[in-house]
Amino acid sequence: MFAACRNQARTDAASTDSVVSPAPVAEKPVVVQKEVHYVNTSSNAAEPARKKGWSSAAKGAVIGGGTGAVVGAVADKKHVQGAVIGAAVGAGAGFLIGKHKDKKRRRHS
Repeated sequence: MFAACRNQARTDAASTDSVVSPAPVAEKPVVVQKEVHYVNTSSNAAEPARKKGWSSAAKGAVIGGGTGAVVGAVADKKHVQGAVIGAAVGAGAGFLIGKHKDKKRRRHS
């Protein structure tokens, strides 16, 4: 039994003696690099940018309304009533013509 205990003591002593501590490492400054990644967050990236301004339908309604008001006022003996009716009819017609132009332009784009 004594022999077994002595061998164990030698093994423990040998394992602690054989541990080699690493050489001290010189500390180097840490360099941090920042990267910026831009991500397109648009839900519909394929859609081109919309033009600012009036649609053809809006332009047609305004032009038709103005023209209709002038023609209605000149054509009717009751100038105000003729201007109102002419403006309404002209604005409606101008809107429909302009809307047709908008649809046609979207098909060819």
